[in-house]
Amino acid sequence: MPSRFCKGMCLCVSRHITTMNNSMRMCHPCSKTSRTDGTREGHGSQRWRDVRGLLRFSPAIVKNKAMFFVLSKTLAVLLEPLAHPYILLCIAALARLVKQRRLFRYALMAALMLPLLYGFLPVSEAPLRYLENRYPVPQLADKRIDGIIILGGHTGSGLVSATRQQPQQASGADRLTTGLALFRQYPDVVLILSGRSGQLQPTGWNEAEISRKLTESLGVPQLNIIYEDVSRNTYQNAVQSLERAVPQPGSNWVLVTSAAHMPRAVGAFEAAGWQGIIPYPTDYKTTPTITGLYSLPGGIRATRNWLHEWFGNTVYWLTGRSTRLIP
Repeated sequence: MPSRFCKGMCLCVSRHITTMNNSMRMCHPCSKTSRTDGTREGHGSQRWRDVRGLLRFSPAIVKNKAMFFVLSKTLAVLLEPLAHPYILLCIAALARLVKQRRLFRYALMAALMLPLLYGFLPVSEAPLRYLENRYPVPQLADKRIDGIIILGGHTGSGLVSATRQQPQQASGADRLTTGLALFRQYPDVVLILSGRSGQLQPTGWNEAEISRKLTESLGVPQLNIIYEDVSRNTYQNAVQSLERAVPQPGSNWVLVTSAAHMPRAVGAFEAAGWQGIIPYPTDYKTTPTITGLYSLPGGIRATRNWLHEWFGNTVYWLTGRSTRLIP
């Protein structure tokens, strides 16, 4: 009996040590793990997939387009830099109510200091500059171009446009002007102007109507232009444009959008099944390198832009609407 007991204990300890060794080997940053397809990949890739799996949105939200759209727009309110001091003041008030003195002091100090910290441009512009520097403006002289896609987001208020009977442009107007300049160079290709409205409750003219009136007023030939008037976000832009363009294998389509928005757009178009996309960024908000030191309005604008884009990239990646976190 004692010998059987000792043998069983030794076997149990041996298995435990083997398990620990395997766990340590898996957690080592230089280790490799086998994939089902026979290839090898680093532990970092597996770690990112694990994080993505833990943070993944509910399937009901992912599949329901209307729910996803409403939720994304609602959460985006929390990203407004001007709202952050008020949010922190509410947290401070609650902390005072439940007698959490340390949290009360930290939240109150953050509410007072955070808006001023946004003004330091080397810090507030850095995340936005990183996104805008991801894709350089391409040289198209030696490439065959089959089509051009201009993403929405460049139009102004639909209600003002309708009531004033004059199409309005927004801060992203460079998307349209750059896209039309390319269309002038390649007048025989298909031009898709993609987008209906990014508002929760759109009123007045939609983006497609405003874009049509703008191009007509500028005398742009309408024969090869497609106005996609269904999509309400970037991923829907990609899906709806793909259905209308039906690109052939080996074709090249130029994608025009704001430079900070380009990574999310590329990821969405890849996830939707597009191939042969040539990113053509425009509407830059930062210089290539650090030039300024302090500007409160400029810092708040930059923070608003990069918070919106980084939040969008993260949500798209978690919901499978983008192939990578930062394409």
